Amino acid sequence: MDMPARNSLGYPYYPYYPVVLDILRSRLADTVLDAPCGLGWLGDMLPAASGRQVDIDGVGLWEFPRAGGGYRRFTEHDLETPLAVAQSYDAVVCCEAIHLLTNPGVLMQSFHRALRPGGTLIVTTPNTWYFRSRLQFLLRGFHSGFRPMVGRQRGEDYVTYFPWNFPQLHLLFKHYGFTDITLHEVDENKPKRMMEHVLAVPSRLYYGRRLRLAEDEETRRYWKQAGSVQSVHGRWLVMSARRPVDDPASP
Repeated sequence: MDMPARNSLGYPYYPYYPVVLDILRSRLADTVLDAPCGLGWLGDMLPAASGRQVDIDGVGLWEFPRAGGGYRRFTEHDLETPLAVAQSYDAVVCCEAIHLLTNPGVLMQSFHRALRPGGTLIVTTPNTWYFRSRLQFLLRGFHSGFRPMVGRQRGEDYVTYFPWNFPQLHLLFKHYGFTDITLHEVDENKPKRMMEHVLAVPSRLYYGRRLRLAEDEETRRYWKQAGSVQSVHGRWLVMSARRPVDDPASP
């Protein structure tokens, strides 16, 4: 991926930021759990973007937001282990972390419990379906950005575990009981090379055929999203889902 620009506070600015902010604003999320919160971009940007009072709690382990950065409270916690929260949130945001963890199921269970019924989960992660990544996997056995851990240490180096794409992340959401699973468009340059258009033709034809054969709205929606430009060519996945409204509140 291209090196991101940095804002006045020193942390990088990525194209998925406005997408996350727009989802939270449209869902009228007044209480938000940011896990992990990293250096705190969400706490800095969300209050201004939403135009109202928003209570944001942060969770982190190796990176921490600056003092007074918009968070109500901060908890130090390893997201590889179950997360206990004192309240239910309107939304939970997990940016660029699920591919860095060895227990994504534990993470999803924690987030499901942290949400109120009807609440929104937002997950962002690198997309490994774009064609340079697919070609690199074919030639080397590793997706772009997912190289062996040899010579690197967790907590000290950037170590990636699971390469995600739309179908895999959709499956994870579905398995843990989330509904209204949505892949969101990210304003990024895609595809970057004409050859990517050519290589994508067989898969786009396949997704189109599955869409035409779909027998219900949920299936049509799935194949439409799987065959979208963001799914096939995007460098990022930004996906949201809801905890069902009729799901009993967590104890």
